[in-house]
Amino acid sequence: MLRIRPATPDDAAVLARFRVQLFREMGRLEGDEAEFAHASENYFAWALSTEREVAWIAEDMGEAVAVLAMTLEPMPPKPGRPRLVEAFMHNVYVLPDRRMRGLAGRLTRTALDYAKAEGIRRVRLFTSDDARWMYERLGFRPHGRYLEFKP
Repeated sequence: MLRIRPATPDDAAVLARFRVQLFREMGRLEGDEAEFAHASENYFAWALSTEREVAWIAEDMGEAVAVLAMTLEPMPPKPGRPRLVEAFMHNVYVLPDRRMRGLAGRLTRTALDYAKAEGIRRVRLFTSDDARWMYERLGFRPHGRYLEFKP
């Protein structure tokens, strides 16, 4: 049975493993893979223990099959908006044998629901051409080099 749950700092190794797989698939895994994995794990352990990062893990029978992370970027306040936060969605990865089943879309909707509930004014992401259609279907629009969603 599939469930999506918030990630905690204890999930840093899972998020790092999926990040390495993502970069490997994109052909952008340069340098020492173990060093990259270690740095990614340290980043997620730190960031998830602060208010700078949120992430979700899709699990099937307790096994992680997809992940999504979002970096929260505090912005200078504006009149009438003392708390202004934007988000950058990243690390969206679904295991190859689980693709085309709606997992990335479910994770993205979970993140967008969180953004709306938290009053986040803008969510940005970079995506591959292969996945662009899914994000646009969910309401993201082209904005320069990235896609943007405004809840």
